[in-house]
Parts: sequence; C-alpha cells; structure tokens
Amino acid sequence: SGSLRPRQPGYCWLGRSFVTPAVRTALTGVAARYQAAHPGSVIFYMDASGADGKRPFAPHLSHGDGREVDLAMFYRTPAGAALAQPPTFGGYNSYEPARPGDPKAPCSGKRPGDTGDPAPDRPWRLDETRTRDLAAALLAEPTVRRIFLEPHLKRRFGLEQESKVRFAGCQAARHDDHIHVDFL
Repeated sequence: SGSLRPRQPGYCWLGRSFVTPAVRTALTGVAARYQAAHPGSVIFYMDASGADGKRPFAPHLSHGDGREVDLAMFYRTPAGAALAQPPTFGGYNSYEPARPGDPKAPCSGKRPGDTGDPAPDRPWRLDETRTRDLAAALLAEPTVRRIFLEPHLKRRFGLEQESKVRFAGCQAARHDDHIHVDFL
C-alpha cells in the first residue's frame, strides 16, 4: 500500500513478491523519499522472488534469493500528461525504443520475451524525468548492488559514469520497460 504497490495483485497471489526484510526496508524507504519529491507518484513492483528463496522462476535468470525486484518505469501520454500506472497490464513490455544515434545492445536478434518495439503511435511515452529520478533514488540507497538498464537509457538518463548501472546481457530480457534492482 502507499507509495510502493504491486502492479497487479497476481504478483502476490502467485508468490512472486518475496523479498528479504532488509530489501523491504530499503524499498519502502526509497518509495517514501521518492513520493516526497514526486507527490502522488507510486512505485509499482512486478516480479521479486519466490517464497523458497532459492531458485529463479521463468523467465528470470535471477530473482531467487529475495534480493532482486523489478520496478515499473514511469510513463506519460504523448501530450505529456503523467500516467498513474504503467500502460501494460503486468507492467512489462512497454518498451522504450532507442533513438537514432543511441547506443544499442550488442545483441543480434530477439532476446527472451522480446515482443519488439512498440508502434510509433502508441498511447504512451516514457516519462524520462520521473524514471531517471527513480534510478537516482535507487542509486542513493547504499544497499543497492546493481541496476540493469538498456545502454540507450543509461546514456539518456546521464548515468554513463555509474558503475552500478549495467547492461544485463543478451541472454537476459530487455530492460527498457522496467528497472531491475539487485540489493546487497
């Protein structure tokens, strides 16, 4: 409840929302600080870990030990109005395509779960300011170990010098529709 919520109740019902107590404390703290800076904004989480705390579940390569969580990015309408929640049902697959001249992921072909770039006339756009501010709030949290973002968003958000912000690799899902956060 409050400033940190599941994007869909199914993440909880399916047992995909378990985190360690330390991660919960860190996330709720980041969410409270973020909401103070952006009143009315809610941070939505999607997949975290399973209850067993051991194995990742499909399609994830991690998310097994309660220290990883996927957070939704923020979006707006093409006219600039903030959307209250991600434009897709589960929070995933609302990709932000690279712009001409942006660095691209060094992958050939589609990656796991990749549904391709959205149509140019889609009814949403990435809210770069709020999403960049979320990444900055996460980076300010001492217990964040790393964040996965696509190379074009790392550059667009001005995070090239941040060693904690990384490319997840070609075997992993795209990270231009959500922020993967890995805690210590």
